[in-house]
Amino acid sequence: MRRRRFLQALAAGAASAHATRAAARGALLPPVARVNGGINVQPLRLLDPAPASPLIEPALVNLQMRAVYALGFEQLRITLPFNRFGPDFFAAIPYVRSALALGIDVVGVLGDFSGYALAQALAQQRSAAAVLNTYRDIFVLPTALPAPGVARAGVFALQVLNEPIHFLGLSAEEYVQLFLKPVNAFFKLRSPELQVVSAAEVGNVEGIYRERALLEAGLEAHCDRVAYHVYSRNLLPLLTNLVRRPVWVTESGADGTASHLPWVRDVFPEIRDRIKGVERVFFYVLFDRDPGGFRLLEITRAAAGGYEARAESQPLVAYLTERVTTASGGRATAAYEDLIPDISAYFPTRFDFDRVVEASPFLPPA
Repeated sequence: MRRRRFLQALAAGAASAHATRAAARGALLPPVARVNGGINVQPLRLLDPAPASPLIEPALVNLQMRAVYALGFEQLRITLPFNRFGPDFFAAIPYVRSALALGIDVVGVLGDFSGYALAQALAQQRSAAAVLNTYRDIFVLPTALPAPGVARAGVFALQVLNEPIHFLGLSAEEYVQLFLKPVNAFFKLRSPELQVVSAAEVGNVEGIYRERALLEAGLEAHCDRVAYHVYSRNLLPLLTNLVRRPVWVTESGADGTASHLPWVRDVFPEIRDRIKGVERVFFYVLFDRDPGGFRLLEITRAAAGGYEARAESQPLVAYLTERVTTASGGRATAAYEDLIPDISAYFPTRFDFDRVVEASPFLPPA
């Protein structure tokens, strides 16, 4: 009941808010230039983990999305954690919807941060239909409206699981035949315009052998884009000419803050040059809870209340910012708040909550 009241309160007035703001503001400055490829974003809803709480803190969503916008990212990759349709599932919604409104393409990962609940639900026909229909109704079907001043809304794509051999212990054949193939067939029948992206395996040498096993199991026949993870320069020759379909490198980065800038500046172009068919490369990650590793930002509580972000990877953030500035040619651009003045307009709605309630009886027992 607490979650119902919370989500209903968030949804109040959201349906008309977007149109009202657009009419009131009129023409806006153009948005910042989208020139810096893709970024992985975790759907942060609380800074301090509290699994029992349904709360999604708007300030934390704003903090991450403001950074994604200001740094000129073209694509955002985010896990849509099943979590038996718990709070983390709902937390992904405002990230996806606000990104699309900003004109940023989104890759939503049909996955979970831990456990086997999603795999179990997708393994049974009745629960699989309930899960996939819910994802479709909430993330795939809605037509995103661009924010005032944004030329077009972003495009949503779905990635089917994340590193399934590594995290779930599936064989290559099990992943392709029991998960990727039926999920792709489901969406090709009901939402043929949706781009379905395969899972990637871990981005090291061991992952190369797993990736090849996935391809030998027929992965390429059941997706629109093939995903790789690349965390080692030595992998590049081994990933060349493996597939005919376009490739999205959905995770890539270097461990250690000092390594971030040379990786993006030098290795990202090398990835595009040496792996045939690469269309997109996503840096890992905007923020996580491990300092000094892969993250670009540190997020902390502000002394005066609320939250603040600091550029932990300062050389890379400066490099990305300079690219945005150069691409803008000295022209003034719209601030994030001009385009997203009220993040609650993109929060879960009554429809989202009701859709989850309808699907929940069809899920396997916890």
